[in-house]
Amino acid sequence: MTTGPLPRMTTQYVGDLRVDALVDCVSPTRPASELLREFPSGIVEANRGWLVPDYMEDDTDRLILAYQSFLIQMPGHNILVDCAVGEDGNFPARPDWHQGKSDWLNQLGLAGLAPEDIDIVFLTHLHMDHTGWLTRRHGNEWRPTFANARHLVSEAELAFWTARHGEFPYMSSSILDCVEPVLQAGLVETVAAGDEIAPGLYVVDLAGHSPGMIGLEFRPNGETLAAFNADLMHHPLQMTSPGTSTLFCADPAAAATIRRRKLEEYCRAGTLIFCGHFPGECAGYVESRSGGYALRRA
Repeated sequence: MTTGPLPRMTTQYVGDLRVDALVDCVSPTRPASELLREFPSGIVEANRGWLVPDYMEDDTDRLILAYQSFLIQMPGHNILVDCAVGEDGNFPARPDWHQGKSDWLNQLGLAGLAPEDIDIVFLTHLHMDHTGWLTRRHGNEWRPTFANARHLVSEAELAFWTARHGEFPYMSSSILDCVEPVLQAGLVETVAAGDEIAPGLYVVDLAGHSPGMIGLEFRPNGETLAAFNADLMHHPLQMTSPGTSTLFCADPAAAATIRRRKLEEYCRAGTLIFCGHFPGECAGYVESRSGGYALRRA
């Protein structure tokens, strides 16, 4: 992973929320033909003008993704949304992550906080690139990083991955190293759609990409001002073609259905959305465009 300067989101303010991105790494992954399922013919060439250089390598056509967390500071709460890749993790299938280092914790410090200041860790889902900083390695042990925090996850997500992680080689030992230690420490609670985890912050059901994926919507007065939408989309190309899911979606059809619904909702409401895998300025507003949507950066 990279420890130098990375493209990152400008700090955003929504109501009484301050939102920062804590970035582990930004890197090219696979071409659209490998990462995306059943995407329209010609979609890459039709959008190359804005894809390069921020979202795609010009010479290889590999799509560029970020791996990051969002830090929400609001009166009375410091909330971490997802835990990115982490350090020292066992990812032999990803040499760029395997036993890697990043300056993620330094970014937390630059936002004015230490791990003990986090009081809520909200886990949208339990894929290995969202759980890494749940723990840190101390000798041969993995210990919880956020010992004072409630760790929130959906019941369906927790049940699925704790029982079946061994069926998915790409997960490596992430559940054992990152999730099990916080479970054993008694730090995990389950939440469901409709739960209010902090004033105005509500859990929403986003299942599809992962069996129990959830997100957050900030609705202090009933209007959806902001949304933290997990892996609703991995890449801006999916906004141009909302029916296109990824290789890693557990239920591609369900993922496409919830993506279409939420993009329509957020476009209509003028919601500021936070897209965890978009590199750089990853917060913006959904605009209707040519049978699909586009992100207008905040």
